[in-house]
Amino acid sequence: AAVTVTVANSTGSTIRIDETATAVEFFRVWTQNYSGAPGGWSGGTVAFSVEAGARATLNFTGTGASWIGWRGPQQGIANVYLDGVAVGSVDGYAPTNTVQAAQYSSPPLAAGPHTLAIEVTRTKNAASSDFFVTVDAFDVTGSPPDTTPPTVAIASPTNGASVNGTAAVRADASDNVAVVGVQFFVDGSPLGPEDTAVPYTINWNTTTVPDGPHTLTAVARDGAGNTTTSAASAVTVSNATPPPTATRFEDTDLSIIYASGTLGPGQQPDWFHGSRSRGWSDGTSSFNRSAGARATFTFSGTSVSWIGFRAPWAGIARVYVDGAFVTQIDLYSTTEQVQTPVFAATNLTSGSHTLAVESTGQKNPDAFDYAVVVDAFDVTPGSPPTTAGTRIEETSASAAFTAGWTRGDTTKPWSGGTAAVSATPATPGARATFTFTGTCVSWIGLRGPAGGIATVYLDGAFQATVDTYSLTALQAAVYSVVNLVKAKHTFAIEVTGQKNAAATDSLIYVDAVDVRSRIEDDDLAITYSGSWVADTGRNWSGTSLETGAGTATRSATGGSRAELAFTGTSVSLIGFRAPWVGMADVSVDGGAVTRVDLYSPTEVVQVPVFSSTGLAAGSHTLRIDVTGQKNTASSAAWVMGDAFEVVPVVPAPSVTRRQETDPSVAFTAGWTQAGFSSFWSGEHARQSVIVGERATFTFTGTSVRWIGERGFGTGIANVSIDGQFIARVDTSASIQEGYQAVMFAMSGLIPGNHTLTIDVVGRNNEPPGATVERIVVDAFDIY
Repeated sequence: AAVTVTVANSTGSTIRIDETATAVEFFRVWTQNYSGAPGGWSGGTVAFSVEAGARATLNFTGTGASWIGWRGPQQGIANVYLDGVAVGSVDGYAPTNTVQAAQYSSPPLAAGPHTLAIEVTRTKNAASSDFFVTVDAFDVTGSPPDTTPPTVAIASPTNGASVNGTAAVRADASDNVAVVGVQFFVDGSPLGPEDTAVPYTINWNTTTVPDGPHTLTAVARDGAGNTTTSAASAVTVSNATPPPTATRFEDTDLSIIYASGTLGPGQQPDWFHGSRSRGWSDGTSSFNRSAGARATFTFSGTSVSWIGFRAPWAGIARVYVDGAFVTQIDLYSTTEQVQTPVFAATNLTSGSHTLAVESTGQKNPDAFDYAVVVDAFDVTPGSPPTTAGTRIEETSASAAFTAGWTRGDTTKPWSGGTAAVSATPATPGARATFTFTGTCVSWIGLRGPAGGIATVYLDGAFQATVDTYSLTALQAAVYSVVNLVKAKHTFAIEVTGQKNAAATDSLIYVDAVDVRSRIEDDDLAITYSGSWVADTGRNWSGTSLETGAGTATRSATGGSRAELAFTGTSVSLIGFRAPWVGMADVSVDGGAVTRVDLYSPTEVVQVPVFSSTGLAAGSHTLRIDVTGQKNTASSAAWVMGDAFEVVPVVPAPSVTRRQETDPSVAFTAGWTQAGFSSFWSGEHARQSVIVGERATFTFTGTSVRWIGERGFGTGIANVSIDGQFIARVDTSASIQEGYQAVMFAMSGLIPGNHTLTIDVVGRNNEPPGATVERIVVDAFDIY
């Protein structure tokens, strides 16, 4: 289709170039198009990074330029380069936030082309709590008239798509200076007002047009008056017969087999699992940049969609269906598109199929990286998501519903045949509560165009706000909590009556919950001796929004040992079989030793390799000894410990969670709110960077856990119980940051009232009042 361009000249002046402009290039990892707190960004968004060596480079023509950024308590230090020459460093720290702050201004320059580069150092002022470097915009002086028109394309819905109800229409637009607005059109008629902020999107009520074919276009405008009309996107409105419900399979699902590629410069062969850098489906995604790496998804259905990622740093992928090459997809886009359908196969015969995504290690000439992202897959017709652990149906005696729910819904192929749906009109405060014993729980429900907003409560405390709106109907794991203590919990879903602006209703669906009693390899209940290292190179157990990539702990050194102390009636070792692993000796409670040969001609992750059942209810010890021996067909003798599955003893003690805002938690004056984040329990936490500051938790119980944060910039605290020093806790992370993490746990206290105190201390005996690495208090568990 034809693309129309209009050019209007303007006089030279000082112009603002937002970070989304094509004149700004980002190298290495940046979070772009961020529109969150504290807000007030130029153009509505900013880009930020904490990766050492990451650069943002402005290419401009003029006589001077200024970098516009953000000064605040979390900002780090950046190096600045003008025309390739280092001209200084800028410390972005300030005790209070200032947005659209001039961070650096160049001296007068000769008229002509120049570059201004901002480089992340991953260093910071001692008072700063993090290493963020933020690029909001650049002001260029002496700029010649702007005659370059913007670029614009309809990003969603894609050409040929079917839509119904309220459809989100989105355009990607960029300009050498800045896009100031995008106007959408349906069949040549304006669709709402011009959108003047990224992301350029509008909600289209498709019931205002007849069912059938329609055309969407977008006109982008820059500040100089230059305009461009996008190529048309043809869509079909189908309100009489809405699309069928699909089932979402996340990137961690074991129906996906990941195979490594070929090592290249900056292109690691293994997949990186557990990325939390964007708003991925269920919180995480999997990346690869190397040639030949594959993710092969096996499914049953008649259609499938690969949910992926388009971006300035995305590469090129090949797609195969049932082993046959179908297409090559260039994932490059001038703006980031998260959770976007990048490929769909339809009209397949009913039955089993495979969809393979292959990273090529190649890229568009305009792209600056090779990333191929597997976020999820959607399969139709819909079915209940695969059970993870034990499924508790909504009809179970372990589930309790207040008034405000309709039970027995059969409109979808629900797990167990029925589901519960919130009443219409909504009853705010209506709750569905599940009681379970385990270490993790997932709410199985529905996301869709009519999905509303729910609040989730864990062990009596507010845990999270969950928006169940989705453009298409998806049966899925809606929300999950991991790293719970091995005890009795409550998980409650509460109707709010609120909804996303794009949603057609505020319905909440509860189908079931999945419960596991899984102990990950980094749990405090496991003791390692000898030589062990953490591994993140496979789709290990434990990947989540809170923890990032799941890990396994491995050793090939004979005599190395891992011991798990647990309470339960059975235990399974979740391990790994492959062509390069060896043999382990496994025993329970010092009994007979079982030699386990882990060799397999193909790799199998998260596989039970040893089980012991029928144990007496009580405490036990599972021991794994690395033998250093291997099958003659194996190329190495590695032993991998991924996780343990334990059948707990019931009844178990009940857990109560107290958020850091609870009156039972007292803070001295040097603690501050750490902001808002879905990573934290209750979506907020407190932190301190001052030696001598104290947090005191008063509770009644015999066991307690401090829930906090492990990070690359978190420090050391002393923990005391009832005034007696117990432990010095290092909250730093060596591999990846961990949220809602267990910082300290203690059991066996005498029944009654107790206090737990957390005192901020330095790594180098800093005096009281000194600024050190931060300590985070998120919540406490008592039982």
